[in-house]
Amino acid sequence: MSKIDIHADDYALSPNTSEDILQCLRAGKLNSISVLTNMSCYDAYAEKYQKEKAEWPCQPLLAVHLNFMEGHCVADPEEVKHLVDGQGYFNITWWDLFHWNYSPKKFMTIKKELKAEIKAQTERFREKFGEDLPLRFDGHQHTQMIPLCYWALLEVIVEQHYRTAYIRITKEPIMPYLRQVSLWKSYRPINWIKNLLLNFYALGMERTIKKNRPSWQSENSPMFLWGVLMSGHMDRDRIGILLPYMKKKAEDKGRCLEILFHPGSLLEEEAGEEFVSEGAKQFYLSDGRRIEKNAVMSMRTEEK
Repeated sequence: MSKIDIHADDYALSPNTSEDILQCLRAGKLNSISVLTNMSCYDAYAEKYQKEKAEWPCQPLLAVHLNFMEGHCVADPEEVKHLVDGQGYFNITWWDLFHWNYSPKKFMTIKKELKAEIKAQTERFREKFGEDLPLRFDGHQHTQMIPLCYWALLEVIVEQHYRTAYIRITKEPIMPYLRQVSLWKSYRPINWIKNLLLNFYALGMERTIKKNRPSWQSENSPMFLWGVLMSGHMDRDRIGILLPYMKKKAEDKGRCLEILFHPGSLLEEEAGEEFVSEGAKQFYLSDGRRIEKNAVMSMRTEEK
């Protein structure tokens, strides 16, 4: 039987987002979480996590949730000047990174800036959660899937000799969705595009990570990520329908199945200058996040 990982992104995005995820952790519903290290509430909620964790039913795995989309840079703003505004807040989009990935004039410049920020965010994580903890990496809005970004990450890992246990490769099975014709109209069209684009990038990313793995580094375990096509609305009903098919697909391919949720909601009063993108802000404020929290809280032990 393949391993199933119930995962929550966006711990330390905001106080309320973090409190929602803490409720899931207290109930023992999560196997892993991703932590944003560059938001204003990070220090407080890293400390709250450490203070509470001994009382939880199980200890989650932690990942550095690399973030170039929201909040203030951790590196010196002069080191990342193409990524931030005059106050040091990130002001780029996923499509900016996508464009720079194919720009011979910008590729090396942006990669250098990304490396500075990746190192700074990672070091900030290690300061709070320990330098001996094997590192796990993923990316806010899946930016780690763009070759420009994952090459920057891999170079930082090698140069800093980080002991890394996992890098998320956003590779989502498509056949379980296609077989459930009754659900087709319930998916957002833009998420079909995301699924196809990220799956395309996953092919190269898997080969690159395997080919360039340092001799001292453990192998990145193969996995599937479920949560792109249903992003923002991983509801209990559709999960119940699709789970057996997703599990079977992972088992057939010998992969771990990581089920991705965003169970933490942003409050209106928290949506200040850290949140530049109006589109992303609406996602953080949406009812979909409350739906996803309810889905996480309803997961049974046998499903985990």
